[in-house]
Amino acid sequence: MAFQLSCHIECPLCLSDFTDPVSLSCDHSYCRQCITGHMQANPNQSSCPECRKPFTEKDLRPSRLLKNMTGAVRRHLSSSSSPTSPTETPASAPAPALTTPLICADHEEKLKLFCETDQKLACVVCRDGEKHWGHQFKPVKEAAELKGAIGFLAKENIQLCDMSQKQTAEITKTEIRSKNLSDQISKKEEEIKKQLKSDEKKAVESMCKNSSVMTERLMEGKETESIFQSALQIPQPDQFLQWWNEKGLSATQRMKQKDTMKKSYFSLTVIPHSLFLGPPETHLQFFVWKEMLNSIKPVPETFTLKEPVDSYLRIAPGGAHVWHTKRKSVFFADYSPGVVSTESFRNGQHYWEVEVGKKLDWSVGVKAEKDSGVHLHLRDGKGYTLSYDRHEFKANVKGKPRKIGLYMDCERKNIYFYDADSMSQICIISYTSDLPWSISLNPGLYLGETNNDPLAVCSYRAK
Repeated sequence: MAFQLSCHIECPLCLSDFTDPVSLSCDHSYCRQCITGHMQANPNQSSCPECRKPFTEKDLRPSRLLKNMTGAVRRHLSSSSSPTSPTETPASAPAPALTTPLICADHEEKLKLFCETDQKLACVVCRDGEKHWGHQFKPVKEAAELKGAIGFLAKENIQLCDMSQKQTAEITKTEIRSKNLSDQISKKEEEIKKQLKSDEKKAVESMCKNSSVMTERLMEGKETESIFQSALQIPQPDQFLQWWNEKGLSATQRMKQKDTMKKSYFSLTVIPHSLFLGPPETHLQFFVWKEMLNSIKPVPETFTLKEPVDSYLRIAPGGAHVWHTKRKSVFFADYSPGVVSTESFRNGQHYWEVEVGKKLDWSVGVKAEKDSGVHLHLRDGKGYTLSYDRHEFKANVKGKPRKIGLYMDCERKNIYFYDADSMSQICIISYTSDLPWSISLNPGLYLGETNNDPLAVCSYRAK
């Protein structure tokens, strides 16, 4: 019963009773000093040590209820505990912590200070003596600091072990996925098989490297934890001081100097299995045909454009072409309306091609209702750009494509743009919306009839 009560007032970081407890927005609680030290070790972005939810210093809320409960439990345990013989220790009692204070051999005072100049423990009399004149001192945390360090290391090691096991499972999934894909394309071109093996090798190498880093960090953490754990078994102050000078001081300094290690630890993530051929996996026959054959099934999908509400645009019968109407006025020269398809897509994988020809200005992409969408643009005089979530940035496009391939993987929420003539990939954009998407075409700026060629939806017929 006493053990169960003590667990409720124990800080998960220092493994001691709460001191000035504070709660985070995720409702996990820690000693103020413990969680502040955790934040200082991770200045860029601090996350809860238990659930990993990000938090800031503003999220620290004093927990008066927990503070009162801690005091009440302490008093209860103190009043209900029965005295034991000074020469006997109950078999079930845990090993005693370092409760004997460290005493200065010269002055018989407690060693409460640490001389940063000499890198030694000192008492208040030593501080004022001639031997330490002008030296820098700071308070030293004795066994409590060691317990706090052990708490941090133990939690990190458990999480690293779990991440390592998950990474191994993901490697297995990748290898299984690779075999399935190999079976799928076994009758297709040898070049695609080699590409798959290359992708598998890169993915597994990356995961194995990540797993090795986790294992290495785990070993280092366990070794450091063992060093600190051994200090808790030292019964005599002089032996503890010797341990401190030989091992403890250097180990503590390494921990303090390893802020970069902390950052690298929290940056570790399990790389999920991601072996996916992209468009060739679901439109394999068509992609092989684009390089080698003259006819294929399945062919790119077709779609029909909605009648525009804007008088500046015209749609051809059948809804496969859109272009500008002739303009006599110089007003609204920068006005560039677009159209969308009548069909919308939310599931599956889809591939379309749009002929842009020699146009100087255009946009091809997808958009959802009340969403700016994802588009590839050719801007007159500015080159190719990509836009998503109302942000636009440069796109690396080689040459000047005459056809744009648009592949939409609704299952993985990825959109691919291709130069449809060479089948070279231009870019991949990931999206988050669950809304249905429609094809979005914009014939671009009018540019005084120099950009009046239509955008055309490509339609293929197998022979």
